[in-house]
Amino acid sequence: MSNAAEKWRARFAKVVARAWTDDAFKAKLLSNPTAALAEVGIRIPPSVTVKVLENTQDTLHLVLPPVPFEGELDDYDLERLAATDTPTGFCCTHDCVIVAEELPD
Repeated sequence: MSNAAEKWRARFAKVVARAWTDDAFKAKLLSNPTAALAEVGIRIPPSVTVKVLENTQDTLHLVLPPVPFEGELDDYDLERLAATDTPTGFCCTHDCVIVAEELPD
């Protein structure tokens, strides 16, 4: 796994942990994700919209990442992309969209 992917997963884990333990932060994350993420050092460019959905015991959200290529790929290339060790398989680690600063430990 790339260093960028590891950093993103660590940042995301801290956001999730805080949402699980801080009801006010969770409410803000659901209603105003950009502001809530800024509180923990993750800045979202104004041109990007963030939507936060909460999985429950009886509702599971699946996120389809954007297509990371133009044109057609053969089965071999598609299989390699799907196996890529990133948070979504196909997508980058969001560093192309999100400017994440180091979070305090």
